Amino acid sequence: MEQKLLEVFRSVFTEVDPSEITLDSEFREWDQYSSLTQVELIDAITSQLGVKIKLRPFIKAETIGDVLDIINEE
Repeated sequence: MEQKLLEVFRSVFTEVDPSEITLDSEFREWDQYSSLTQVELIDAITSQLGVKIKLRPFIKAETIGDVLDIINEE
């Protein structure tokens, strides 16, 4: 699941160097991050990973690893 999630982030954040996209990445700090990319990211996670993600915990997530934890709790 970890690698698939990183691939989703890499597909959404195309302006970020793929090598910088790790579980420790604070994705909200990237210039490309906006409310639109947030919606795009949630949609991509839902469709590509086949999981539903709750908005409130997602909004509190700071790193990609936090998002992985949210997915694993579902």
